[in-house]
Amino acid sequence: MVRQTPLWSKQVKDPCFRWGVNHNTTTPYYPQGSLAERVNRNLKCALKFFHHRSQNIWGEDLPWLGFVFNTATHNSIKTTQDLLFLGREIRSPLLSKWDLSSKDNDSNSPKEKSYWTQAYRNLTAARNKVVQRYNKDRKSHQFKVGDTVMYNKYIVRFKAQNISDKLLLSCSEQLVIAKNVNCNNVLLANISTGVIVCKGHASHLKD
Repeated sequence: MVRQTPLWSKQVKDPCFRWGVNHNTTTPYYPQGSLAERVNRNLKCALKFFHHRSQNIWGEDLPWLGFVFNTATHNSIKTTQDLLFLGREIRSPLLSKWDLSSKDNDSNSPKEKSYWTQAYRNLTAARNKVVQRYNKDRKSHQFKVGDTVMYNKYIVRFKAQNISDKLLLSCSEQLVIAKNVNCNNVLLANISTGVIVCKGHASHLKD
């Protein structure tokens, strides 16, 4: 019988339970599963461009960079994020002008609903395009519950302890697949005790 141990700390579990948050974790060392990685990549590129020479004041421009990202046209939804969230474009100092015309502030107006409908269609089309490109020439893994596998370890060097990552084993000891979390992620358990060791991606497993 497989005995599962908590995969995340009590300090995280308690606030999630208190506020009704469904905490979903991603696979370790597989950032493709996180949508935030793309945002972090764009932010990193922007910080490099503006602060490669003055690296001690990069935090001062974060509000402005957030403003730029919110007012930029997203390639997937074909519109800006502020238009979907507010129902209007955010005014910037460069585009500010007098506008005395009356505005319809009804958040449920047909015009605003059309923004969401069209954005959802564009997002679905972009998702299908990415899925088709990602799945090209890919095959489903053949691992199943009960199989004995080894897991690729990503070693971090500990220079203070004179430990070199190049001299450590790159694969774990033999583990057993305890559960299929989804089509690509599995829970790996110790063969002897049945205790869950980690969550792994199918691309990191070896039989």
